[in-house]
Amino acid sequence: MTETSDIPQRRPLARIGAFVAERRGLVRDYLSAISGAGGRLVFSLAYFIALANTLSIAEFGMFATASAAGVMLSRILAFGFISALYRTATIRPNLIGTFTAGFLLLGVISLPLLAAASYGVYLIFFAGTVPLSVFAAIVFAEALLWRPVEVALIVNNGLGKFGRAALLTILATALRAVGAVLFMLAAQRTIGVWSWYYIGANAASLLIAFAFFYPRQRLRLRLELYLRRLADSIYVAGAEVLFYLQMEFDKLLVLAIGGPHLAGIYAIIMRLVDLTAIPIRTFSMMLVQRMMRAPELLSRLAVKSGIEGGVFLVSTLALAALGIVLHFFPNALGKNVAEAAPLVALAICVPGLRNLV
Repeated sequence: MTETSDIPQRRPLARIGAFVAERRGLVRDYLSAISGAGGRLVFSLAYFIALANTLSIAEFGMFATASAAGVMLSRILAFGFISALYRTATIRPNLIGTFTAGFLLLGVISLPLLAAASYGVYLIFFAGTVPLSVFAAIVFAEALLWRPVEVALIVNNGLGKFGRAALLTILATALRAVGAVLFMLAAQRTIGVWSWYYIGANAASLLIAFAFFYPRQRLRLRLELYLRRLADSIYVAGAEVLFYLQMEFDKLLVLAIGGPHLAGIYAIIMRLVDLTAIPIRTFSMMLVQRMMRAPELLSRLAVKSGIEGGVFLVSTLALAALGIVLHFFPNALGKNVAEAAPLVALAICVPGLRNLV
């Protein structure tokens, strides 16, 4: 016979067990997604170490700044229609083929605007510092090769196939790392040569993404569906361009005002910030999905404060740990990184604030 005094002790255990059981699927999905972030972190670190210590600091600054500009400009591709494709994958996956056709159509139409915007950015920030051919190659790799890979990742995440998205993330990042290692062995190690290796690595990622990871659905053009969502997509594209502009504007200013060498030191610091932010972005992606399905999730102030406080704390501790390692072992990531290592502590609050944004 059960003692009455045992009941209060068992009830909390039962609640904890029920809480874990109800969220077992969410935990499994997060572990699948974070495995991709973990793999990406390992290969991104290898890629960063190889590239930052093969190019001169000045050329690394040119590449990092041009790459940041390419990421910003890539949001113009298809006028932001990727947002509609992501929502379709999350809410109505049977229409992925239809919206993929719309993305391809709008992508082709957006190319003249993308080219004009790229040339304008080059004239304002890069003329006289980075050769036009190198800048064009990097923007091509970011906007027309890597951005479609992100589409495959976004669609798989929208479908809840976090394991497949994680595997693609690892493979794509590994290919970049392989490209950087091969570049280390090249006879010429200039930014112009590296731009071709970068195109090759991103092209290989694109082929793998659409050959093995993209959902197999027939492409159907339905212009009326695209027109209804085009205005929202353009708003999203504009917001993302502005978001990445304010995120990367500091790199552009450092290059324009301080020159390539200072831009290289700054780019190394910010790359270390980005590396520590990779795991928390997986949580942000899953939180956005949850909000799509349950918009009332953030209606309570306590929940919002807890999420934001946790994001800031984890992000800050990650960079602090890296800063401590580099303080005692400044050459741990190579001789070029060692030059920027003493300045990492100055960016201690940056990853937390960026992840909150």
